[in-house]
Amino acid sequence: MSDSVSAIILAGGRSSRMGRLKASLNFGSSTLLECIVAEMKRAFNDIVIVASPVDLIQITGVRTIHDRAAYPGPVDALERGMLAMTNEIGFACSCDVPFVSADLALALTGMLGAHDAVIPHVDGKLQTLHAVYRKKCAKVLATMRAKGEHRLHEIVKFAKRRIVPEDELRALDPKVDMRSFFNVNTPEDYQRALKMMDEEFRR
Repeated sequence: MSDSVSAIILAGGRSSRMGRLKASLNFGSSTLLECIVAEMKRAFNDIVIVASPVDLIQITGVRTIHDRAAYPGPVDALERGMLAMTNEIGFACSCDVPFVSADLALALTGMLGAHDAVIPHVDGKLQTLHAVYRKKCAKVLATMRAKGEHRLHEIVKFAKRRIVPEDELRALDPKVDMRSFFNVNTPEDYQRALKMMDEEFRR
């Protein structure tokens, strides 16, 4: 458990490919978002959910703040989450990673050192919403937003960051098949996640 690192969960997306709010999808005996919050509570005392102003999201023991406007994108949402967190370091993830690992999140925070961000690189992509940031990165995001840059992965051009390669992550990830990084974006992904959860439960 870390008292010096916060967790930020972004839950304000359109869920356009899913066709309904991903955060409220049933996952076991809870919702997808509640599942992620429960995992984050294993590692972090301060948890901030950033939600759309049109979505009523409330989970006991967790602070929920809202985007300035509906669906502004991850740059704006992550900036707001960073400004709201009580610590100088935060682990950020989205609300659609049902197998996110608190242990892996803590391991990533341990890699920060003198850097401002630690960003995994998995399956050929930067995992900017499964990463660790210093609060000062909020200023970087504000600058990006002011310039009309809404692609979060562009933060690597402006922040002092460490990119963690996949082979290093595989040695750290306690979940099989790198499923900590599995995103539920479509109905097909959701069905696959439910099957993965059932397989995990049967082990």
